[in-house]
Formats: sequence, C-alpha cells, structure tokens
Amino acid sequence: MEANNNNFRIDDDEHSNIDVKDIISRYIRYWKWFVLSVLITSLISYYNLNFSRRLYHIESSIKIKSEERGDKSTLSVFQDLGIAGGNKDNIEDEIEILQSKNLISETIKSLKLNVSFLTDKNNLSDFLDNNFGFDTDYYENERYSNPPLKINFFINDSILYNTSAEFLIHINSSTQYTFVPIGTDREIKHSFGDKLTTNFGDIIIIPNQDIKKNKLLNSSILVSITPLENLTNSYLKRLTIEPVSEYSSVIKLILIDSNKKRGEDFLNELVKEYNNRAISIKEQLTKTTSDFVNKRLNIISDELNDVDLSAESIKTRYRISDAASQTGLNLESVQQLEQQIVDANTQLKKIGFMKDFVLEKDNNELIPDIDVGDENTSAFKQQYNSLMLEKQRLLKTSTEKNPTVVNINEQLGTLKNNFENSLSNLESSQKITLNALEKQDMRINSRLYAAPKQERQYRDIQRQQQIKEQLYLYLLQKREETAITLGVAEPNAEVIDYAASFPSAVAPKKMISYLAALIIGLLIPFLIIYLLQVLDSKIHTKEDVEKILDVPIIGDIPKYDSNKRYLISNNDYSSIAEAFRILRTNLKFILPSSREDSGKIVFVTSTIAHEGKSLVSTNLAAALAYAGKKTLLIGLDIRAPKIEPYLNIKSEVGITNFVVNHSLDIDDITLGVPNIENLDVIFSGDLAPNPAELLMNPRITSLFDYAKENYDFVVVDTAAFSMVTDTMLLSNFAHAFIYVIRADFLDKRALKYIKSLYREKRLPNMAILLNGVDRKKAYGYGYGYGYGYGYGSEFEKSKQKKWWKFS
Repeated sequence: MEANNNNFRIDDDEHSNIDVKDIISRYIRYWKWFVLSVLITSLISYYNLNFSRRLYHIESSIKIKSEERGDKSTLSVFQDLGIAGGNKDNIEDEIEILQSKNLISETIKSLKLNVSFLTDKNNLSDFLDNNFGFDTDYYENERYSNPPLKINFFINDSILYNTSAEFLIHINSSTQYTFVPIGTDREIKHSFGDKLTTNFGDIIIIPNQDIKKNKLLNSSILVSITPLENLTNSYLKRLTIEPVSEYSSVIKLILIDSNKKRGEDFLNELVKEYNNRAISIKEQLTKTTSDFVNKRLNIISDELNDVDLSAESIKTRYRISDAASQTGLNLESVQQLEQQIVDANTQLKKIGFMKDFVLEKDNNELIPDIDVGDENTSAFKQQYNSLMLEKQRLLKTSTEKNPTVVNINEQLGTLKNNFENSLSNLESSQKITLNALEKQDMRINSRLYAAPKQERQYRDIQRQQQIKEQLYLYLLQKREETAITLGVAEPNAEVIDYAASFPSAVAPKKMISYLAALIIGLLIPFLIIYLLQVLDSKIHTKEDVEKILDVPIIGDIPKYDSNKRYLISNNDYSSIAEAFRILRTNLKFILPSSREDSGKIVFVTSTIAHEGKSLVSTNLAAALAYAGKKTLLIGLDIRAPKIEPYLNIKSEVGITNFVVNHSLDIDDITLGVPNIENLDVIFSGDLAPNPAELLMNPRITSLFDYAKENYDFVVVDTAAFSMVTDTMLLSNFAHAFIYVIRADFLDKRALKYIKSLYREKRLPNMAILLNGVDRKKAYGYGYGYGYGYGYGSEFEKSKQKKWWKFS
C-alpha cells in the first residue's frame, strides 16, 4: 500500500513519531466490545470452574535397594555362599518399571478403580438442567472410601476391563431403585439384590450403607465404569516419578488426583505391586534353580553310591585299609595335582549338566542359576532369564503370535545360541586344562613304577569318588542357598514416606482462571480490531490523508445520513453547518489573490462517484450566499446530475440545452433559489449522448465569462475525476479545486492517483476536503460547534445514540 512507501514529504515531524494517545483512543472507543468479551470469557471460566474437579498433589518417596550403594540386604549375610543380591544400580530402569502400563494396570485392578460412584449434583448443573433443558448431570462428590452401593458383575474381568458405561441409580426406597442409562430416556425400576440385565452384562446392585441413616433416600448416584486402558493412560499422564538428585537412589512419586484418599492408596499400592513383582521374579528364578539342583542331586547320589561300592570292593579284594599309608605317596605336590584334577572334572561335569539342560529344556523355561566359572556365560544366562520373565508376563494377556512376543522369541533364540556356544567353548577349554593335568599326573605316576597294581587301581577309584563327593557337596550347598533365598526374598523398594496429599488443591486456580479470562477477554477484541485495522484500506480521518499526502486540507465535513438530502440554512448551528462555514472561511487561502477583481470559480470534484461532491457544492454555495456573496451554482456533472434534490427545485432547461440551442440565453437557464438570497443555480439540463463534445463547445466559455463578470463566487459541481475526462476539459476555467474524499468509503490506494494529480499540477490550487468524517473515529477532534446556544438540527438529534448501544 502507498501508506507504507515513504515516497512523499511530511512537513510536520510529529507524524513520524508514535502517538500513544492516538493508538489508545482507537481501542477505547470500542470499550463496549471489550466489556462484552470479558463478560463472556468470565462466564466461560465460571462454567469451567464449576464443572472441573479440584486436583490435589499427592507425594511419596521410596529407596531402591542396592548393595553396592551400601544398602545391606538380608541376602548379604550369605555372600560367602556366592548368593548375589541382583543388579539394582540402574535407577532409570526401575523408574520405567514403576511407571509401566502393566504395573499401573495391576494397581488399578487391585484397587478396583474402574468403577466409581458420585453423588450430590452440582448446583450449576442442576440449575442448567432444570431451567434450560441441559443434560449435564455433573455430580461433585466422588464416594471412593465408602461407596453407597456395591455392584456384582456377572461378566468376565477381561470384558469388564474393556467396558465403558455410565448410569444413574435413583434410590426410591430401602428396597427399590430406578436404573437410568446416561444418554437415554429408558428407566427401569428394580429391587436391590435382584439380577439386572444391562447392555454390558448382568449385574446385581445392593446397598453398601444404611439408606435411611445416611439420607440416601430419593437421591441419585452416578455410576461410571471406565475401560482399564483409558484409566491406565490417565494415571500415566498424571504420575511423575523421578530421583531426588542425580546420584541418589531415593525416588519421589508424585500423583495429581481429584480424590486425596484414592491418590494415596494408588501410590502405596503401586509400590506394593512393584515389590511383589520383584519378589515374584526372585522366587521364580530360585524355584527353577532348586528344581534343577534336586534333579541333579538324585543323579549324582546314585553315581556316588556306585563309586563307593567299587571302592569298597577293591579294599575288600586287596585288603587295603588306608590308601595313604599303604602307597606311601604323601608328597604334597601329588596331592595338590590330584585336587586340581578333581576340581577340573567337577567343573566339567557342571558344564555338561548345563549343556544337557539347555538342550532338553522347554521353550518357556528359565535357565537355573548355576555358576560355571565364566562371566560371559553368566551374563548370557542373566539376559536370557530377564527376557524369559518378560515373555511369561506378556503371555498372560496375549498369545505367541503377539509381535512383541515374536520379537522376544527371536532374541531368546539368539541368546540361547550364544549361551550354548559359550558353554561349548568353556567345555573345550576345561577339557584342555584337564588333559594337561592328567598328563602331568601320568608323569608323576610313571615314577611310581614299583607301586603294586592294586594300589594304582584303588587310586583311580578314589579319584572318581572324590569328584563325585565334591560335586554332590556343591549341589547340596546350592540347594541350601536356594532354600535360604526363598525364605529371605525381600522387596526392591524401601518406603521412606508413605503417600500423603497436600491440604490445598493445585488446580483449578480460581484467581488464575479469572485472570486468564480477563486477559483473553481483552485480547480477543484487541486482536480482532487490530486485524480489522490492518486489513482496512479505507480512509477514515484527516490523519489518514496527512500520512500519505502533503496536499492542503481545507476542511472536513461530519458524517450525515446519506439517505437524506441535507441543505444548511441561515439559522442552522449544527456541526455540518458550522463545518461548511469553516470551509467558506478557508476558501480564501486557496484562491489566488490576483483575481479579486472578478468572480472566483471553484470546481468541486472527487475520485469516484458517491463521495458527496454534490452535497459539498450545494452547501458551499449556500454558505457563500448566506455570507452576502452573490453566488452561482453550476451543475456540470451532465452524466449523473444530483444537485436538484438538494435545492428541491426543477428546471426544464440547463447547460446541455444552452449549448445545443443557440436561441437560449444564460438568463433563460438561470434560476434563483427560493429562501436563499444571492444564490442562483444553473442545472445540467437534459442528458446528452456526447457530454465530452458538449463541454468543448465555445458557448461553455461564454458561460464562464458571464459568470465571472456577474457573480462573486461560482461553485461548479463536476463529474468524478478518475471516471471521465469531463472535469479535465474544463479545469482551465477554475481558480481552485476542492477535491472531495469521502471517509469510510474511498480506498487509500486511490490517494496515489490524487498525489500524482497534485505533483503534476493538473488541477490549479487543489485542496482536499474530507467528507463524512465519523466524529468517534476522529480521535480527539470532535465537532463541538454551537457555542452553547443550544441550537441543533433535527438531523443531529436523530443521530444521537443511547449510551448502551454499540457503535
């Protein structure tokens, strides 16, 4: 837009500065819209506050136990037996477990939170429902701790946890009630204790309290059944779990809930379910290990019996009572070597046991916790068991075809292969070690060449006996460990502070809500007005013109009723009449002083039609006549003449008739205006098909010559300048041009055309007159005409509005 292009000169420096008062005034005049907007947003805020439950902050804290962090658990007493307390160092993992959907769902199931009871209908809800036919049914009090009713469901839990339903129970008496499903007009009268068939299954409703004693008679209870998944997601959004500091094992649990007691129970139950889960995992792993150990003990026990019988047989056959005294091989090196061979064979047996178990085990079976002396193998075993526990958990609620289960099966297969390969590598390494020990033993034995045959046979049996005994003792020890673990399995989390709620509600905040309503209520109309002003391309005030043009502004005319033809009178003291008197006074500033000896010709034009040039021409001529100036009003807009209705007179002939008919004189087409002394008028005459050619006729020149000689002022109403060339053809006759711009009508982009006319000096002594200015939009420049005389036209009185009416 042209207003944004600084291609024109501004003489007044104040236009380059931001006028804060002017900006504020633009919005202040719309104060009624601001008040209405704030009232509406306040009502919306009031409505939301009355239909929003108070939310409370509930908090608890726990400590995740970790032996390496100094938390000595009961199992640490048995660390000398090789019992590990488990890896609990990863606090982030424990937080993820605590806020997992599975754990939250189990907590909701345990507390039966999917069914809620609400009583005491909200006052606003009751008012809207009873008086305006609304269907809000908002009940304020949630009866969690001691619900008034008890409902027994005859559907499976899996179906119940996917059910969504709301219904009202109107208690009619101690024995009867009315069942009303929400959203329907259906009502079913029923007796307490009898089976009721609903669209979600059969139920039995019985009172949980004494109806008369607790004043439940004729009351309504809203029962809401929420799907488990929806509740789980809701609690997950409102639950925050975080460590109190970066390196701390203390975790803070925060819940935002509308019921204090329910929120406290939820956090406490969540920690309980978390600990039960940890204990269950430990017990399951321990049981798997115990079953494996007992099975192997039976096998080793039988083998040990066979070896003992073989040793007894050799002793009896060769009458050997003490192998050590008879062989004389008491060398310490021989004993140590034989012990190493025994240990190596024992370890090899354990590896073999594990390999056999992995090959024969079921796909959903855990790997027992048997130490095979290798860290990598133990790591594979722990990873496998963790995934297997996760798979077993998922299979409780899904099938093997579940994508997550399929993915876990693939990972388990990979881990199983890695575990088998690790065992095979470990077995090969152990065999190499055993072969080396046996070769060394053979070299020592070769030195015992004198040893009798029976002694060597006994030593072989004795070695086998020691291997079996050591393996048997190891398994006995492992069985005791698992028994101890089952007896002392403890939870992962230690409760520091049980859940407790803050006394005051954290939401909704009434003051903040109303403050937000106030801000939004002010912001909405402000933005609308701002956007309208930004998108508004019309001219409204004198300042809009001055910002774009440096053309002199001769005056401005107040807004009037465009449906009425308004003509000022001599005793008219209205704002419009005073504006034309000011225009009459300012006219001398644009007229050339060198032509005072003859009549002054003033052309009135505009950019487009309907800008009020005929009104200006007629009233300016009247104002000059009232000042005692002999004035002639000429209607040269021969295409669309409009000055006749203002003067309320008609003429059969006019300028077009004068130009065409040479027998007519100027006096023949000149009329005096009744009731206005010193004012004559020449109308445009009949409509002609060639107005441009008529205006170029020499008789037009003679008309203006006559007018200058016989009148003080000649006011000429011309055609719109940008639409036809009529006005340009006659511009050389004008002493001054009044260029009319209608406020709230002309586009600002048209000012570019006016600026070019002024710069090119195509119109002599051109000045701008702003017509139809709204006094409310003229910021601070109201028309206070009248000087206290109490005068005013009926038109002005009719334009006054009541204070409560919007602009």
